[in-house]
Parts: sequence; structure tokens; C-alpha cells
Amino acid sequence: MAMRRTMITAMMALGAIIALHGQTANNDPASFKWAMTSGTITETPVYTPAEAAQFIEKAEITVGSELTVTGTTTSVVDNLTVTKFKQGAGNSSSSDKNAVCFLLTMKNGIAFSPTRVSAKVFRCNTDKYSVDASWLSDGQKIMIASGVTPNRADGSKAAAATVFEKDLTGTAASEQQCGLRINLYGANSGKEAAIGDVQIEGTLYGTVGQPLVYHLTISVSPEGAGTVKTTPDITPSGYVSGTQVTLTQQPAEGYVFTGWQTETGKNLSNASSYTFPIKGNSHIKATFVTEKSLMVNDYIVVTTLDEFRAAIKQVNSNKSGKRQFIFLKNGDYDYGYFYNYPNEPSTYNPSLRDTIWVDNVSIIGQKATHVSHNPAPAEADTEKGVRIHILPYKEGISTTSPIVNKGNGTYLQDFTLENDYHYSGTARACCWQDEGHHTIGKNMCLLSYQDTYYPHTANGQLYWETSDIRGVVDFICGNGDVFFNKCTLINRDRSPYNATVHEGGATLSAPYTQVEDFDQPGGHGFIFWDCTIDCELQTWDFGRGWRGWPKEAFINTTFTEQARLRIGADQTKGKEYKKELRVDTKSIQTSSDSHYMQFYEYNTMDELGNVNSPESNILTFTASDSKTYETILKADEIDRFRLRNVYPNWAPDEECRQVVVTACQLEGNTLSWKTNEKAKAFLIEDDGDFVAIVDGTQNSATVPDASASGYTVRAANMMGGFGAPTKVGTVTAVKTLETSIPAVSGSPADIYTLSGQRVSHPTKGLYIINGKKFVMK
Repeated sequence: MAMRRTMITAMMALGAIIALHGQTANNDPASFKWAMTSGTITETPVYTPAEAAQFIEKAEITVGSELTVTGTTTSVVDNLTVTKFKQGAGNSSSSDKNAVCFLLTMKNGIAFSPTRVSAKVFRCNTDKYSVDASWLSDGQKIMIASGVTPNRADGSKAAAATVFEKDLTGTAASEQQCGLRINLYGANSGKEAAIGDVQIEGTLYGTVGQPLVYHLTISVSPEGAGTVKTTPDITPSGYVSGTQVTLTQQPAEGYVFTGWQTETGKNLSNASSYTFPIKGNSHIKATFVTEKSLMVNDYIVVTTLDEFRAAIKQVNSNKSGKRQFIFLKNGDYDYGYFYNYPNEPSTYNPSLRDTIWVDNVSIIGQKATHVSHNPAPAEADTEKGVRIHILPYKEGISTTSPIVNKGNGTYLQDFTLENDYHYSGTARACCWQDEGHHTIGKNMCLLSYQDTYYPHTANGQLYWETSDIRGVVDFICGNGDVFFNKCTLINRDRSPYNATVHEGGATLSAPYTQVEDFDQPGGHGFIFWDCTIDCELQTWDFGRGWRGWPKEAFINTTFTEQARLRIGADQTKGKEYKKELRVDTKSIQTSSDSHYMQFYEYNTMDELGNVNSPESNILTFTASDSKTYETILKADEIDRFRLRNVYPNWAPDEECRQVVVTACQLEGNTLSWKTNEKAKAFLIEDDGDFVAIVDGTQNSATVPDASASGYTVRAANMMGGFGAPTKVGTVTAVKTLETSIPAVSGSPADIYTLSGQRVSHPTKGLYIINGKKFVMK
């Protein structure tokens, strides 16, 4: 009998093993919740459904060595009881030592695909603490939040706990270990923060103890626009996890390939072929657009990111050298993640951004949208405009911009370029990387925090006019001769992604001039003429030298009130700001050819026109050697910085000068207009919405709504950029000027006869001066 019972027991055990190896999940939903009400880290999660536990090898909470568990606390506002953690050593940044991790380890043969993760955090009777939150997956990390100061749970300013959450749908499946990591740092020793209500949601897939096999689905959008070859071929049995799969596309006649996307529209690559290790059931789309559908009177008119990227491919394929024009309608052009996450989370993938390879390309937006980042980036900007932006997975000065320019004669007008990288004290995140020559930017907005604008051509000549450039650290940095005319430069607030609200300083520029001789091409460095500077921070300075023979000059600069009050470099890096410095006199990098920075200033004014620059400011600059000199120029010393002297053989202000529509009338369905200059084309809008682009030889067009009152017409300059809109019923007023032409600081006035001939000085009669009509008597 005993032997029989032993045999039965053995058979039951064998049956359990067989059943265990037969456990299968087929994308079944599951959730795991740590309430954190026990005041310990031994708490086990609640599995929903309970059967989900059979697929998890281990669920645990780990705590870094600089944190101590100190029991529970209850928030005043939302009555939430959670576990406290005390910081034992001051730490200014996140690390393994100050991390609390909620981890799931899958059994062999099981994969977990996250869909959502969330946790609640608050401070316990302290005014400090910074929190980072991230998703960990098989050794990789996705940031959820960085440098956030959570709400306080007690006292007169008590608030509900801060919720950290992220939709992770589409993220790669975890086959080993995954979980939520919360870093608590930036507090004084002994300060406490609390964490609770941690939830991880997703789906389970696979059979315990069996190899993971995934299925791949391929689609073409629009249907019939092309074909896709898969190597190895797709089979009903699927692919073993980790198999390298290569997709190769072939467009049908009349179509242009735009890129590879996930089923939800996330960009993966725009290379002709795409190779990736399969890790999870995947649906990948090959997207195409028609060639002819984009062309409107010499302009490639685009509405979506796919169309824009197809347009860049199209202009790159044209080797004629003739100027080509891309027009972006108002909208959000989101490049998404720069790195190929989740399939290759740590691999630089240049196909996720675009490069202009050919000369003479104009990219014209309908309108530049200036995006506010206080208190945080908006989910959707309601203002009409063109916004091109990207979110890099990693920082990097030369690897993060959505577009790289390698062509000469590139022209940009009327759109916003933004790098969405979550700045938390340091992170190079460029939004326009320029390796070309004779680039012009007109009415542009460049937005980031560190290294916003990166010119990178040793002897390049680049020009920006009436543009808005914003950042915190060296946000205009690089080499070449760059002339900024009437631009607005804003030292941004660090607080959107940094717990230290309004504190710290900003350095506006970091020139890297590679030519020693001031008067040689590439030897002028950065020149700011008639620019306006604002400051949202505690302090700021004009700039600091990078490498080579760094040079820059600020001529006729206007300070806002905040900029005037807050100028001063922090030489000690300890918040001892010295207003007399106005520039950091130490080079940030040195090499064998480093020399002192050549910084100059002239006629800085406040908004009322009062002079703000000192009469004298003698500074000592240091790098591999030292140099003491007067940084304030006299009036007879500024000629070398004038536009015509910096670029004696190039007139970029002429190339980007706007053409004015002088009259606009609507009779029935016929919209007509007049201009006294030759226009490349005309843009018709209705209350700011795109209607049509017509050829510059036309002076009328048929519009769909005869009763509409919002029609406007804009004329394009020689580079394709459209000027200010002229409304229906408008006839440009004629102003009388008795004695002199209007003063233009930095460059001569633009004076034209009505026939379009430029003259150096008007006599009697009617002239167009700086885009406006004047009667000279």
C-alpha cells in the first residue's frame, strides 16, 4: 500500500510538471499592483487575474544603498497610506544608489508586453526632492519623467500625491526582467519621500519552458503603392525570438517610399531596407505617397510627416542644382523617438532623421509656431503653425536634430524646429545641425535647451534674420561665420524638467572659430546685430569660448528688463555672479590651438533705448594663454562687423527680402491682387488656412467661397518664402516722408522704384523703402 501511495504521489508530481510546462498565455491581459501600505519592501503584488502569478518567476522590490525604509505615512489630501524612504546621503543626480525598483522576472518562455505603468509619490515635510521615473526592460530603460519635484503631502500647502504614469503600448516585450524604477534624489540627508499605489499593466505571451515564437504582419499604405520582401520569408510557424529580419520595399510606378512604421504610426526607419531583431508580435507598415500629388506650381506641398520626408527624398534625388521648394502646411510634424526604440534601444539609427544632401533647397512653412514650455510641453498646440520636432532617446550634439543640412544655399522660413529632449541640468539636444554653406533662416523658431543651434562648417557663411532662438546652455554653438540680424534670443527657464525652479544660469553662445585671421572667411565667428535678449533664469551671460580662436560680437543689442537685471557670468560655478564679466572668460575646452576668446560689445540698450553697456569693460580671457583687453567697442570700430563687410560677396538680406502685396480685392469668386515687385509665387489663405499656391505671373485666382471675408494673399520672395498677408479690401497706405529715408541699423535701407529697380538714394517720387511705400518730396 505504501509503495502504491508513493507511485501515486510520484505520478501526481509528474502531472504537475507536465501541467506547468503546458501553461500558455496568448496576449492575455494582466496587472500587478503594489499598494505599499505595509511600510516594508517585502510586500508582494496583487495579481489580476490571480492565474497570472504562474507565469512570473519572481516579483520583488529593491532599494538602493542610500535609501532607508522608515515605515508608512498618510497624505492629508487624498488619504493615501504609503511607504516612506529616507535619503541617507545628499545626491544631486539619480543613480542605482537612490533607486526604488518594482521588478517582475518572467519564467522561461514567457514575454510580458507593458501597456501602462503608474505610481504615486509625494514629499514628507520637506521643500526638496527630485524624482526620476523610468521603465526597465531586459537591461534597457525608457524615461517616464526626469527631475520632477513631487507634491508635498502635509502642512498648509499639502496637495494630492504626484502621479507618474506612461502609456507603454507598443513597447518591446520583456523576456527576462522588467519593472518600474523610481529615483529619489536632490534632498538634504534625512529627508523623506513616499511611494505607493504602484501598478504595472500589460499582456502575457508564450508557453512556460518553450522557446518564444513571434509572428510578423506586413502591410502597405496606401494599398497597392508598393511591395515588401521579407528575409527570411514569413511562415505560419513564425520567427524564434531574436531572429534578424530584413524588410525591403519596392514602390509601384508613380509612388515614393516614405518609411517603415508600427501599426500605430510610430516611425521606425526611412531607409530602403530595414533590419531588426524580432522581439514580440509585430505589425509593420511600409508607407508611400504619390509623386504628382505633392507638386503645386513648383512647390512640393506637404501636410504630414510622411509627405515631408518623401519630399526631402525627392529633392535629394534631383542633381540639377536648380532651386527646389518644399512647402509645409500648418500642422505638427512629429519625428517621434530618434532611436529605434524598442527594437534597438541603444543603437544610433540615422535613418530616423533626415539629411539635405543637395544644394539650393528651400523649406518654407506656412507659419512658425512658438511653443511655450511652461510649465510643460503642451500635448497639442492650438495655435496655427508648423512645428517639426523630435524626442531623442539619448543626448548628443551631432546625433539628435531631426534634420541635418549638408547642402549649400539652403533656405528656411516660417516654421519651428524643436528638440523635445527632457532637459534636467545637462543634455545636448540640437534641433538644427548645419554643415552647409550660405544657409539662410528667416522668421524661424529654434527650440531646445542645450546646443539648440549647431552650425558646423569651418568656413561656412550662415545668416539668420528675425528669428527666435531659445535655450539654456551654449544654445548657439559651433563654427563658421554666422550673422544674426534682428533675432530674439531667449535664455529659457530650466524648471520644466528640473526641480530647481528659476535658479541657475544660462550661457547664450559658444563659438568655435577655426580661422585665426579676423578678416578671412570663417574668421568673424558669431555676430549679433540689432538682436533682442530676454532671460527667464536667475542669471545669464553672452557666451564662452569653445575651441580654436573663438570670436563673437554683440552690436546694438536690446535687453528686456529681466535680461538687464540678470546678466553676469558665474566664474566660480558656485552662484557668485559677476555682472562686470558679462561673458565667461574661461574657455570650456582647450586644445593645442586654443586661444583666448575675442568678445566685443557695442551700444547695448534697454527697451527704452537707454545705453546699458558700460563705457569700458577690460577683461582677462584665459585658455592656453591669457589676454587682457577692452571688450567695449567705439563707434568707429564696428564697421568690420557690418553685414557687407562680413560677407563681401554674398547679400543674404537681399535674398530673403520679402515681396509685398499692395492691394487685394474679391469680386464674386475672383480674388485679385497687385504687387510692385516680381514674386516667385502667391499663397492664398482663408483665415490662416491654406487655399492655394499660384504662379508668380498671376494676379488673380478663383476661390471657392465668394462670401468669405478672411481671404489673404502673400507674395513669395526669390527664395520661395512668403511675406506678410494682405487682406481682402486692403490697399497699402502711402506714407509721406519729407527729409530722410528710414534708418536701418547694421545694413543699408532697401530702396526700390515702382518698377522694381534698386537705387542707393531716392529723389522725388514714389518708392518702396524697406517694404513700405513712401512719397519723397
